[in-house]
Parts: sequence; structure tokens; C-alpha cells
Amino acid sequence: MSNKKVLVCLVSNGVSDHLQASRQRKATTILKARKLPYVEVDGMNPDHKESREELFAISGIRGNYPQFFFVHANGATSYLGNFEKLEELNETVDIPDDVLNANPDLETWPRVFKDVVESFQ
Repeated sequence: MSNKKVLVCLVSNGVSDHLQASRQRKATTILKARKLPYVEVDGMNPDHKESREELFAISGIRGNYPQFFFVHANGATSYLGNFEKLEELNETVDIPDDVLNANPDLETWPRVFKDVVESFQ
């Protein structure tokens, strides 16, 4: 079974909350800087309403952006976290190998995102 997964970023391009808007910009900057492919779902776009509702149901969090999910090769979707989670993972890129080896369950950017693909095509 493939471990490949697609990262989905749920945003709202019309969000009026300044903190959420700022976090969305920072999140996309981080993802682009790390050259991590992702699919954006705009919660304000009427064409994305069904996807937005499905993602809200998975995370249990409505109206708070951005949110991050993985779509797995088997079609299942799982909630990764919010902006704070992405920011935490971003800060783990330079953890020394000896610390990583001593903590095999530690969530780090390379470990969490190693199997992310642009699409399953």
C-alpha cells in the first residue's frame, strides 16, 4: 500500500479576520519556501462548498482558517492541524540527527511531509 498523500490547505480568500488572513499568507509562504505541493480549497468559493463542509466535518472546526489535511492514496482524508501545527513542524527542520535517532516518534517536517505528492495521477 502506498504511503503517498496529497496535502490540502483549506483557506478563505475572503476572510475578514486579520489574524486568520495573516496566518494564511504565512502558511502559503512556508509551503512555497519548502517547495511542498498542496491543493488549496477556498472556503469562500461556492464551487468548493461541498469540499469545505467535508473538511469542516473531519476537523470538527468551522470558520477557522487555515486548516491542513492529508488525502491518502486510499481516498481517506485526515486532519493534520491548524496554522500553529504547520508552524511547529516548520521549526523542526534543523533538529540534529542524534536527537532524531533518539526520538523516532518525534513529529518533524521531513517525517510528516515525506510522502506528499502533487497528485495521484
